[in-house]
Amino acid sequence: MTAIRVAFFNVVFYAVTFFWAMYIAVNCYFRSGETIRAMIARWCRWTQWWVKVVLGSRILKLGQENIPKEGTYIIAPKHQSELDVAVIFGEHSNCGAVVMQQLANMPFLGKLIETLDLITVSVEGGPQGRTELIREGSKKYFDQSLPILIYPEGELMALGAKERYKSGVYNIYEVVNAPVVPVAQSLGAIWPKRQWTKKTGHTGAIKYLEPIQPGLGKEEFMATIEEMIERETMALIRQHATGEELALAEDRYARKASNS
Repeated sequence: MTAIRVAFFNVVFYAVTFFWAMYIAVNCYFRSGETIRAMIARWCRWTQWWVKVVLGSRILKLGQENIPKEGTYIIAPKHQSELDVAVIFGEHSNCGAVVMQQLANMPFLGKLIETLDLITVSVEGGPQGRTELIREGSKKYFDQSLPILIYPEGELMALGAKERYKSGVYNIYEVVNAPVVPVAQSLGAIWPKRQWTKKTGHTGAIKYLEPIQPGLGKEEFMATIEEMIERETMALIRQHATGEELALAEDRYARKASNS
């Protein structure tokens, strides 16, 4: 019965998402960025509702008192599940974000990135070129007092796994002189990264941590954000993962293992 339930969830989710994406892609050619963001936010809310209704799983949103009430701030989450995109963008649909130029070169997706006015960086420009693009792009969000979303590791991670935290988040932090809100999570306990299998009746959470205020040097900042996110993420995993899944997460965490 569980397998049928998960299959039903997936078939409907991917079908609805495909048609929703096509509708948004067409609208990008004649609707404003604000309208497109509202459309995406509706998909985010629907996805969370679908997880609750069909999988019977619960998504917790913790630490929301740590989100600044005004001005620019940087959201720096652990990236553990496709579900975290729906949860975080659903909460911050007005945010700017950093994406790879390769995505901007793709049909439809490129127009979406242009309409949302996101920061695009290319791997071909080298580290210095990427740094300059991120810094310049961040300034426009600061001028509009908008939040900025960036995943410090830059990729989806298995439960308990960790990649090297990249300096893009520090570059934004330094240039806009704004607080960074680290985000821990355990949504992979419901929706493991890039897997057809989903977990029924599970709980997962995102947790906004205490903001890192402006003024730290690069080395101290990078050590602080990594320690905060990894420690709190593992605490959430221990609350919400079970059995073999938890054992594997504990092993990866102890070894400081990457996805490989």
